[in-house]
Amino acid sequence: MFYLIIAVAMILYYVFVAPKSIKGTMHMIFLVAGIACLIVLSILSFIRLIQSPPEIFVGGGMAIVGFFALRDVMRLKPLPKKKKETSKR
Repeated sequence: MFYLIIAVAMILYYVFVAPKSIKGTMHMIFLVAGIACLIVLSILSFIRLIQSPPEIFVGGGMAIVGFFALRDVMRLKPLPKKKKETSKR
């Protein structure tokens, strides 16, 4: 909660009080903070993905194999029709 209050105070200072010379620095600080948040969230989501049950990975693999199988079937060309051989008797 303390850090949230500090963050709100910094944003209010940036919007209402900060001179132009400081706004450039604040842009860089916000950019670095945003990148850091994205990195932390991506690591946490990867850890959460690893903790998923194995059935999800098996189902995903089956869906991928099914997609490629259907794609191959759709790309098949029809067999040429053979003329019926008439036997001369």
